[in-house]
Amino acid sequence: MAKPFTRRHWLQSLAALGSFSVAPALRAADDAGNTVRIGRVLPHSVPAFASMARQRTQGADACMAHANASGGIHGQRIVVLDRDDGYDATRAARETQSLLAQEGVFALLGAFGTPTVPAVIEVAERMGAPLVGAASIANDARHPPRRWIFPVRVSAVEEATASVRHQVTLGAQRFLVLASREAYGPSGAAAYTSALRRAGRTFSELAFEKGDDAKRVATQLLQTRPEVIFISVLPKPFAGVLRAYREGGGAARIFGLSVMRVEDLRAELGPQAVGIGLSQPVPAPTSPTSALAGQYRAHLAHLDPAAQPSFHGLEGYLEARVLVEGLRRAGPRATREQLVRALESFRPLDLDGLLVRYGAGDRTGSTFTELVMLGSGASIVR
Repeated sequence: MAKPFTRRHWLQSLAALGSFSVAPALRAADDAGNTVRIGRVLPHSVPAFASMARQRTQGADACMAHANASGGIHGQRIVVLDRDDGYDATRAARETQSLLAQEGVFALLGAFGTPTVPAVIEVAERMGAPLVGAASIANDARHPPRRWIFPVRVSAVEEATASVRHQVTLGAQRFLVLASREAYGPSGAAAYTSALRRAGRTFSELAFEKGDDAKRVATQLLQTRPEVIFISVLPKPFAGVLRAYREGGGAARIFGLSVMRVEDLRAELGPQAVGIGLSQPVPAPTSPTSALAGQYRAHLAHLDPAAQPSFHGLEGYLEARVLVEGLRRAGPRATREQLVRALESFRPLDLDGLLVRYGAGDRTGSTFTELVMLGSGASIVR
């Protein structure tokens, strides 16, 4: 699994790709004035993240298909060009560069991935192209605020803070942060440890490799006797650890970040997934009371009647809603600079009950988060 992307890795990628030139101040409409070209780079070919990429793509496409059916953006149809980054930083940089330099896309949408988002951000900044929806457990998109980058979802630290605050309120005293050393594991663990320190709580930490003996890891958990375990792990290696832990009598409450798909946890853990809590950056996609979720379901059904609503699908939909509204506010045949100013006018923007805020030097995006619990069958308990 890919390691976290660092500045050194970026410089190596830059050398491999050759020098970058700053793109001209492209306008939203193409030469014929008929379409707005948007680029999107996601890890479609990586088994651990392919389903997540598909859900996010479906959600965003549902939003943009609705916009096109409603007359487009000032009469111009949105066209999305997709590329696969393979969850690899160098490949993500190369594909983003290609979309901007060779394909002439106007803006970028919906990048995600701990190793890949920094690479996409670097290219977007260097090429002077807006990126809406940079989703990563690390906080690369917000700190420092970057002129061309507009994160949408709440930060992972704020997600973790919601879970920590909830358990502190319930009187929990003994906390443990469990992380795998692959993928997003270290970054998610850092979010939880930061939240626990902010809350003034002591805690234990345990990290393991995917090839480590699950019973040994479970034994260490049992010896620590936590009341609450905050996890930042891939569902597959976690499954063996949890089974051994429960068989050994472990009864700690378990919470994870939204990067863990509900569907993956159910598939890997079966009945033992029941009771696991997850923080989420969007309302439940099946919520009967959320206007945003209702719009998402309606537009998704119109795009593909067989598609199932999901948290990651709703997140992709939300990112596209932000981009579409920015394009509308930017005006016909807008420049990239005009799109940036239009997005910065969200102070805040109310998207059917969910607020998104930007401004000059402000890349807050959304601060929404809520906790859900996996129930029996396919149910979600809020």
